Amino acid sequence: AAKTSWHRTSKSHHSPIIGSNIALPGINQSHRPQNYIYLPIIILTIIVIISLHCFFRSQTHQIITSLLPDWNHRLLLILDSLAKMLHHPATRIVSSTVARRALTSHAAASISILPERLWAALPTSSSLRSSTGFGWNDINNATFEIKNVGKSITTRGMSTASSTAISNPAMFCRQCEQTQDHVACRTVGVCGKTAETSAMQDALVHTVKSISLWCVAARDAGATAEEMYEANWWTLRSTFSTLTNVNFDEDRIAEFILEGQKVKKNLADLVSEKGGMAPSDEVANVDLSSKSTAELEEYGYTVSVPNLQRTMGNDDCFSLVEVGTYALKGACAYAAHCHQLGYMDEEIMKEIHQAFAKLASSEPDMSGLLGNALKVGEISGKVLKLLDEAHAN
Repeated sequence: AAKTSWHRTSKSHHSPIIGSNIALPGINQSHRPQNYIYLPIIILTIIVIISLHCFFRSQTHQIITSLLPDWNHRLLLILDSLAKMLHHPATRIVSSTVARRALTSHAAASISILPERLWAALPTSSSLRSSTGFGWNDINNATFEIKNVGKSITTRGMSTASSTAISNPAMFCRQCEQTQDHVACRTVGVCGKTAETSAMQDALVHTVKSISLWCVAARDAGATAEEMYEANWWTLRSTFSTLTNVNFDEDRIAEFILEGQKVKKNLADLVSEKGGMAPSDEVANVDLSSKSTAELEEYGYTVSVPNLQRTMGNDDCFSLVEVGTYALKGACAYAAHCHQLGYMDEEIMKEIHQAFAKLASSEPDMSGLLGNALKVGEISGKVLKLLDEAHAN
């Protein structure tokens, strides 16, 4: 009887979505039906799911893949799309209005039934904004505040603050801006890259450094541009393949590595024929020619970012190594495009190999590595100039 009376006096509007009655602002709501408390629960549940997906995408990827392997790509696409929708201004206006109306006396009381562990798992407004581009205050701007329950988010028992000191992660990839916990992807890539693929790419990058040492030796011995073409083109293709979303085929990466061993042998023969001096660096003499894909993967773990950082023993110097490595990947990608258009500059390739050769050393040479990083910036400018010329012609 009370519900019937409320229907008649409040001129409420029926919600076709959840079957409850949403009263208009300013109307007497003293007899609001109790089932209305489910509205904020539904809203908050949706927001929590999407937000947790944004903040822990690699974990949701693993969960969805294990539970629904045939639907994982579709579900991730839906969650990504919903996250982008929440970022849209029109969506924020609507959701803010709904949230303000929902969080009245009955609704606010219903929030308390949410598990404390769920609240603790929510990222703060600032951390959510930094990772997804939108914060809780954009969605609900007037009625409650998500409090910072914990000072750091933990993953697999390891805190964000100490993640850089992780000794043996399954992988360690931080070459894009969407890395897990804003540090590095350590179980599976946000992009979908597996730990196995990451290890293979680490092995390939190390191979590029090894061959670059031989390229420097060959040029010092007097090798011509024609004699260096094989090594030049292999360097560009191999380095390009390690960029995000370019090549996640472990067998193909293994082919690049094994092809590189042949390129290195040809360079060694060339240096010998010209009476040059073979490089004495340990990296230059790494031989992977007889290894299987599984063995190459195991080798990749030994030259991962954390292991190389420990070997150098100086975080600042290793940071310069990382800057140089990722910058060279970009330069090689553009240089590969130049080659596809019929342009290859031997002077640029010489500088690329010299830069990679410097990165092959584990010596914490601050001034040398800083100069190398600046040189890579110069190389990038030259490559883009060449690319512009190639397109223009």
